[in-house]
Amino acid sequence: MFASSNPSQSPIHRSLPQAYAEILNDLNQKVISAQPQDVLQFCANYFNAKLEEQRVRFLATARAAPQQNRDIPQFLPAVIPPSLSASSPNIGSAATPAASSPDHSMESESESDDDESQEEPSPLHMMPPNYMRGRRTSVSAESMVPSHQNYVKTVIPKTDEQRRRIEVSISNNFLFKNLDEDQHEDVVNAMTEKRFQCKDNVIEQGAVGDFFYVVETGTLDVFVAKNGNPAEKVFEYGPGGSFGELALMYNGPRAATVTATSDVVLWALDRVTFRRILMENTSRKRRMYEAFLETVPLLVSLEPYERHKIADALESVYFTDGQAVVKQGDQGDNFFIIENGEATVTKCNDEGVEFPMPGLGPGQYFGELALLNDMPRAATVRAKGRLKCATLGKRAFVRLLGPVVEIIKRNSDNYQTIEQQIHQQQLLQEQQQQQQQQQQQQQQQQQQQQQVTEAAPHPQE
Repeated sequence: MFASSNPSQSPIHRSLPQAYAEILNDLNQKVISAQPQDVLQFCANYFNAKLEEQRVRFLATARAAPQQNRDIPQFLPAVIPPSLSASSPNIGSAATPAASSPDHSMESESESDDDESQEEPSPLHMMPPNYMRGRRTSVSAESMVPSHQNYVKTVIPKTDEQRRRIEVSISNNFLFKNLDEDQHEDVVNAMTEKRFQCKDNVIEQGAVGDFFYVVETGTLDVFVAKNGNPAEKVFEYGPGGSFGELALMYNGPRAATVTATSDVVLWALDRVTFRRILMENTSRKRRMYEAFLETVPLLVSLEPYERHKIADALESVYFTDGQAVVKQGDQGDNFFIIENGEATVTKCNDEGVEFPMPGLGPGQYFGELALLNDMPRAATVRAKGRLKCATLGKRAFVRLLGPVVEIIKRNSDNYQTIEQQIHQQQLLQEQQQQQQQQQQQQQQQQQQQQQVTEAAPHPQE
């Protein structure tokens, strides 16, 4: 039942291999020196570089002493165990027939010795075939894991005019067009001021970029060099212009050189901050939607993973007081769930008379009838004060809400009954109003008759 108390048998007290300890010590020193923001990526790059250095040394040794090649590790393809067959989702296309048989592996080894004099393999070709198996290579960028704690937002003070200029500049940029209000606000707040003097290169072609820039004041020229020819001017920027947005996506080389032609003031946003805004806001929004969807009666029957899918597909939309969310008769493309605020619902009858229907509040939904039946909107919904809704497109609605479509249809069957009840209530109210008016008229007539009677002369006794 209990583990052995002998220290010699405990893994903690076993001495580490010297080579392993040396690698860890070297890695620790490099991490302390570099202080990387993404430690995992830094360590991966470190071990990749170490592995390539080792392959270079082995290749050089093999060339210097070809007759002793049998003593040099060849890193032959390993036999793939049945548990790592092609059916495994983590095994990529790196599996080759050469890796399926030990005999074939030995044949490959002898063939590679003959071909070595004809073609010089690169250091990476000396790596084992199973190296990075099941992984996809990609451009370099920081990996980020969203935290469950609220991150500290960066807020750089700006005037209203500066904010307006930044917002106009990024409004049509493909990276910012789909940001919600919170993300858009965080991006504008996080931009920092950078100044450059005339003839300074803000970015240089081929250099790795980290910043996206919006021009506050000044002018800049854009130069591009092709096929070894001198750089040529291809564009120029003034106040409100923006450039370098690809640096927010990955560590790719700059495609052009941007040079200041006057003293310039720029607003800059770095990739780490931009990705942090996207990741944290997206993670926070997903957690909020998941918690919110658990309170929606319609979605109680869904499994947690189904709610996760819906949470990822939802988008927030905002409406001002009196603004129409959907209009009766319009074609429907979206389904809505109210997050915050209230909405009024009205419907016009055949005579064009508009009458109210029960209002909507947080957790209630609307717009599903047009998506289910491919019919125009059956009613008009307007915001009552500030309204925030989560919306789902038609395709996502049908795909993700399949398990509850029947519930929605059952609910929709009740709408006609509800409308009839409302219409009957209106008729009853109209009858009551008519009765009240008749009673008021009778009372007025009685009062007038009484006044006439009192004003008439009485005969003397």
